Amino acid sequence: MRWGLVVFIAVFAAITAHAKHKMPECEYVSQHCDGIMEYVLPGRTRVDCLTDKYAIEFDFAPKWAEALGQSLHYAYMTRRDPAIYLILESKKDKRFVNILTPLCDVYGVKLVLIENY
Repeated sequence: MRWGLVVFIAVFAAITAHAKHKMPECEYVSQHCDGIMEYVLPGRTRVDCLTDKYAIEFDFAPKWAEALGQSLHYAYMTRRDPAIYLILESKKDKRFVNILTPLCDVYGVKLVLIENY
């Protein structure tokens, strides 16, 4: 009985977490990546999209800080330029763009906005 409850809670949590977004991140990657998807680096980290020029991190706007760090790390590891494809699912997400844009300018990160609202 207890295991059934644990499984139910785990499944419900997974469904609820997925329901927060209009599409999962991997769908955005598959629609916008013109390179290698999920390129595995030493240490088992994964570049969302690796092209001849860019190491691209896709992420949802509230995770802008994580996206910045990952894009810089992936660029360093692959000797490509860093890029972030930031997914905006509501007009309220623009506030994160205002925070991230000057940082991208300072660190030389290409910023592409994917607006899905």
